[in-house]
Amino acid sequence: MEKLKRIRIKVKGIVQGVGFRPTVYKYAHAYGITGFVVNTPDGVTIEAEGAGSKLNAFVNEIFQHPPRIARITGSEMEDIPMKHEMEFVILRSESSGVKSTEISPDIAVCKDCTDDIFNKKGRRYLYPFTNCTNCGPRFTIIKDRPYDRRLTSMAGFKMCPECEAEYNDPSNRRFHAQPNACPKCGPQLKLLKGGGDPISETIKYLKQGKIVAVKGLGGFNIACDPMNTDTVSRLRKAKQRGRKSFALMMKDVGTVKVFCHVSDNEQKLLLSDVAPIVLLKKKNNTLDHVSPDNNYIGVMLPYTPLHKILFTHIDMLIMTSANKVDEPIATNDAEIAKLIGSKMVDMVLTNNRDVVNRCDDSVVMMVNDNVQVVRRARGFVPVALEVKGANNDDNISLGANLKNTFSIKIGNKIYMSQHIGDLDDLRNYDYQKGQINEFLKLLDFRPKHTNIDAHPGYENYDDKHSKVFHHHAHALSVMGEHDLLGQDVLAVVCDGTGYGTDGKIWGFEFLKIGKDYKKFERAVHLKYFALPGGEKAINEVDRLAISICKNSGVSSVPTVAKERIEVIIKLIDSNINCPLTSSLGRLFDAVAGLCGIIKDVEYEAQAAIMLQKYAEDFKGESGCSYAVSVDDEIYYSDMISQLVDDINNGISINEIAYKFHEWVVGSIINVIRKTNPQTVVFSGGCFQNALLCTMIKDVMDKHGFKRYFFNNMVPINDAGISFGQALV
Repeated sequence: MEKLKRIRIKVKGIVQGVGFRPTVYKYAHAYGITGFVVNTPDGVTIEAEGAGSKLNAFVNEIFQHPPRIARITGSEMEDIPMKHEMEFVILRSESSGVKSTEISPDIAVCKDCTDDIFNKKGRRYLYPFTNCTNCGPRFTIIKDRPYDRRLTSMAGFKMCPECEAEYNDPSNRRFHAQPNACPKCGPQLKLLKGGGDPISETIKYLKQGKIVAVKGLGGFNIACDPMNTDTVSRLRKAKQRGRKSFALMMKDVGTVKVFCHVSDNEQKLLLSDVAPIVLLKKKNNTLDHVSPDNNYIGVMLPYTPLHKILFTHIDMLIMTSANKVDEPIATNDAEIAKLIGSKMVDMVLTNNRDVVNRCDDSVVMMVNDNVQVVRRARGFVPVALEVKGANNDDNISLGANLKNTFSIKIGNKIYMSQHIGDLDDLRNYDYQKGQINEFLKLLDFRPKHTNIDAHPGYENYDDKHSKVFHHHAHALSVMGEHDLLGQDVLAVVCDGTGYGTDGKIWGFEFLKIGKDYKKFERAVHLKYFALPGGEKAINEVDRLAISICKNSGVSSVPTVAKERIEVIIKLIDSNINCPLTSSLGRLFDAVAGLCGIIKDVEYEAQAAIMLQKYAEDFKGESGCSYAVSVDDEIYYSDMISQLVDDINNGISINEIAYKFHEWVVGSIINVIRKTNPQTVVFSGGCFQNALLCTMIKDVMDKHGFKRYFFNNMVPINDAGISFGQALV
C-alpha cells in the first residue's frame, strides 16, 4: 500500500476571484485528496493529504490546468505533518498578514454568462449585471484585499437564497464569485431623468439620434449613432473634440469586417478577455467623419452584459469616455449630471453599483504582428509586470505630465496604474493622487522613495525622490519589458517633448546604456532647431516650418505667406521665447506645416498623424530619396532643401510625406550601422506610427540586425514613462 503524506502549497499570482479554489476543490475530489484550500493576503494556500502518486497528479493538474483567467507567478511547496482529515474543504479567506496577492483586472463577460442573459427561461434573462468567476468586474469594484464581497462595492447587495446557494456551492461556476447577483438581489439600471424601461428608452433615444451616457465597468461612456453625422458633429462640439477620432463599439466581428480590415491576430484581440479598443485600418471612407485624420479607427466589441443586451437592437455606436476635454472619466451620477447641464448628453443610463476605481477602455494595435499597447487600462490593470534583473529598491514613480500613469515597484514586480490623463488639468492631478492612495492601500505598501521626471517643474517634491530623465525612462521601459537590463543597448527614443541633460527639449535621441542601466550616454541626436514662441509653435506648426527652413538655409517657405515668415524670423532672431529642440515629433510637425497639410493643431500629434496618412496613401514608387547626413548629429538641411524643391516642382504631398518617412528610417539605420550595437531598443510616441515601425523592421531585417525590440505590453508613448522610471 502506497504511503500517505501531506504537503503545503503556496501559490501566488492572479489566483483570487478567478475560480482557483473551486478548481483545486474539483481536482482534490477527482484524486481522493483530503485537506483544504484558502485565500490568504499573499495568494492561495493549499494543504493536501493523500497517496504520493495521487498527490503528484493533483499538483500537476493545478499547475498545468489552472482556471483560464488565472496567472500563477510563483509557488512554494513543502512536506508537513499528517492531519488525517476525512474530506477536502474550502476555508473562509484569511485577512491578516502582508497583502501581496495579485488583483484580477476586469474581464469581458464569458460565453456561459452570455447564454444565461439570453435564456428566456433562466432567472438572469436580460439581467445586465450577470457574472461568474470566469468574468465580470474586479479591479473597478475592489476596495481592499483579499478580494471578498465585503471589500467591494457589492457589499451592500445581500444575496438572495438562490444566489447564496450558488456562491456556496464549490461545484458551481459562481462559487465565491464576489459580484454574484440576479434581478432579485443585485444592482439595477435606472434613467437619471425620465421614466419607462431603461433599456427600451435607451435604445429609442439612440435610434432617434440622441446622445446617451451609459455607466460601464470603470465609468460612464457617451454613446450615439455614428452614422448620424449631425449627432456626431454635436458631440464633437460638446466635447470640444474637433477632428480627433472617436472609438466605436460594434455588434460582432462580422460587423467590424464590413468597415475594417481585420487580421487573425486583431480578431483574437477583439475577442479576448481584455476586449480592448483595437486600432484597425479602415476599408473605405464611410467612417471618415468619425476618424477624419488617419486611416485607422478604434473598435471594440460588447464586453459587458449591458452592452450585449443593447447590441441585440443596434449594430454600431460611438462609445467614448464621458468627460469634457482632458477631464477624468465620470464615474457617478453627480459627475454625469454636470454633463447633462452642459448639454453634452440628452439622457443617462446609470445604475446603483459604485465604481470604486475609475478605469478607461484599453487601446491596442498590431504592429509587425506584435501587440502594442497604446493605453493600458481596463483588462490589464492592475496586473503586475515582472522584470528580471531589476534592483531590489522599492519605489513609486510618478510618470510623465502627458498621458500620465504612475507605477509602484515592489521587488521585481511593477504595478502600472490605469491611464490617468494629462496632469496640466488639476482634476487629473487630484485623480492621480487619489488613485495612488488606493493602490498603496490595495498593495499594503509604503514607498521608501519617489521617482520623478527630471524636468525642473517637478522641483516641488520632497527630498526623498530621484530624478529620471524622460528619454532614459523611455529606453528603460523597453529594456525592462524584454529582460535586457544589464546588457549593452543602443536606445532609439523618438517623441515630441522631453527635458534633456543640457536643459534643452530632446526628442530624436540615440542613447548608449550599459551594464549599469541607471546611467546613459547621449551618442547622437537631431540637430537643434528653434521653437518660435515656445508652446505656440506646437499648436501653430507653420512656425516650425519657418524655423526648420531658416535653420536649413532655405529662404522660401512655399506654403506660408511672406508677411508671416518675416514676423516669425524676427522672433527667432530676437531669441525671445525660442527654446531649442532635437525632437522628431516637432520635425514631423514642421514637415506637415511645410507641406501645407495643417497649420493650427487641435490635438496632440495631429500633424504627425495626418502626415502618416498622406504617406500611407502614396501608392507609387518614390523617386530619389532625401539625403541622409549623420555624424554626432542628424542633419536635416539637405533633406529640407530637397523637400521644398519637390513642393515647388509639384510633386504630390503623398510622395513627399512617404519620402520624409524614408529619410527618418534612413537616418536611424545610418546611426545604428555606424555604432553597430548588439541590441537596439525603440521607444517614444513617434513609434505609434505603424508605417514608420514597419519601415524600420524591413530595413533592420535587410541589414541583418536580429536583436531589436519595441514596447509591447508597456505603452510606447509617455504612458510607459512611469514603468521605466521605476527601474532607476
